[in-house]
Amino acid sequence: MRAARNVVLSLCVPLLPVLCAGSARAADDAAWGVEPLMAKLQQVKSASAGFVERKYLRLLMQRLETSGRLSYVAPDWLQKVTTKPALGTFELRGDTVSSIQRNGERYSVTLGEHPEIAALVEGLRSTLAGDLPTLQRYYTIDFQGSRANWQLRLTPLDTTVREKVDDILISGAEATLKRVEVHEQDGDRSEMIITPDDS
Repeated sequence: MRAARNVVLSLCVPLLPVLCAGSARAADDAAWGVEPLMAKLQQVKSASAGFVERKYLRLLMQRLETSGRLSYVAPDWLQKVTTKPALGTFELRGDTVSSIQRNGERYSVTLGEHPEIAALVEGLRSTLAGDLPTLQRYYTIDFQGSRANWQLRLTPLDTTVREKVDDILISGAEATLKRVEVHEQDGDRSEMIITPDDS
């Protein structure tokens, strides 16, 4: 009997670190949610990444694809530079959005004057900044997943925004955003795949 018990122990003891690690991960994931995620994102002071964005339009049989670079500096500066198929720049600094289109046309708007643009912009910027109060001002937030694979579903609260956008899905791992999807009411959608520079 003792010999049998020793055999079982000899088989199980090497598994203890694995089982304990699994239990620790499970406990860690159980404590992981939107508040811990936002706290983690607040620690990121700057980030840069490449992106590929695909737009699927109901009226076009072929998807539209662009690519380029994203840059973020906490708490409120975000830049998107499209390099393919043509050069274009989108910059968000504080309350001002400015852009240079591929045809060279420039424009600048203030978010306070365009609440529907503000809602869409803050969906991404407030997530990057870990700014939960601002995010909750514009969206109902549904969180799913674990520390290594999470997803936020943002549903607009403003009726004007809801007329255009169904929801925004943002997914990532730890404090890194990996994917952003925008589903529009008319059936059009876009997806942005983000590849951080340190990945």
